[in-house]
Amino acid sequence: MAVRAAAPPPAGRGTQDVSGPDPESDRLGDAAVAVQHTPRSPVETHVPRAVPDTAEGRSAADIARTLASYAAGTPLVVLDAPYVLTLLDRELRRHRHTPLPACLGVRTLCVLDPVLLDRRLDRTAAAGGSRRGTAQLCAAYGVSAPRDGTVQEEAVAALALARALGRRFAPRLTGLTPAALHTLQAIWFAAERDAPVPWFSRGTRRSADHIWPLRPPSAA
Repeated sequence: MAVRAAAPPPAGRGTQDVSGPDPESDRLGDAAVAVQHTPRSPVETHVPRAVPDTAEGRSAADIARTLASYAAGTPLVVLDAPYVLTLLDRELRRHRHTPLPACLGVRTLCVLDPVLLDRRLDRTAAAGGSRRGTAQLCAAYGVSAPRDGTVQEEAVAALALARALGRRFAPRLTGLTPAALHTLQAIWFAAERDAPVPWFSRGTRRSADHIWPLRPPSAA
């Protein structure tokens, strides 16, 4: 399962001063969830009905319901998870007064982030300071890149990237359950808090940018 959100900054004064994408102020533009039950099974895509930001966050609520239906024990593949999940959480709080964890109920997310996995497992790319986007990641791992740039295609590509990373780095990942890998990613991300480049917000650094995959609102 994968989700990808496109979030342009809100219109109005001050938007020209943003230094990069920020889930605290951005708005959910488009999102999609792709589900694949086995490596060879067809991929199902779920796209919420597009609605204006003023329509009480219906898109965010639709995505949250979809995640809740698959969350228990199913790995969730999210490209740039700290940004996407934090953005989704903030939209739910803004419009529905309910945080993402509450929408999931007793279910817990087990997240795999191809962006973070690539950064930590491919040390050659990391040493070169590479911050690869979706197309670059797809090229690096032999995955078909999204041709039309839709969120549906990016969600499908995220699934393929996760599997390709698993194959490429199988010797290092052998024996790790998805839950264990989730924990490792949180540790890896926390270790980057003192890195020269603030990976989380691409330009701004907050007190809890090291928390992965969902930044608590108290850090805003």
